[in-house]
Amino acid sequence: MDETIQDIKNNGLNVTIEGDMKDFLGVHIEKTSDKEIRMSQPHLMKQIIKDIGMNTNTKPRKLPAASSKILKRHQESKERDKSFNYRSVVGKLNYLEKSARPDISYSTHQCARFVEDPKVKHSKAIR
Repeated sequence: MDETIQDIKNNGLNVTIEGDMKDFLGVHIEKTSDKEIRMSQPHLMKQIIKDIGMNTNTKPRKLPAASSKILKRHQESKERDKSFNYRSVVGKLNYLEKSARPDISYSTHQCARFVEDPKVKHSKAIR
């Protein structure tokens, strides 16, 4: 990598080094063995945790949600308290799932089903 950067500089282009490759575009890349590379996005994960109000007292679950169970709206529940921006959090989870955490894709897509359909708002605005 250093040799490539030097070749670019030698050809008259101004290149600056802005961090280690292991943190490229917010994705922390770690080589754990000869055959395994682990990717994570610790800054984004911390932001999501902060956005939803989780703290150090929150107990995570080790088992994922059952992939055979489809989430549905509970008609008799109170309206959510709106203490965080649900759409924003789902968007961040979707980005996280696409870039570094494919293991959360099912849960993320289930949550995304409950984000308001923007087409509905547009059709209401036209009337």
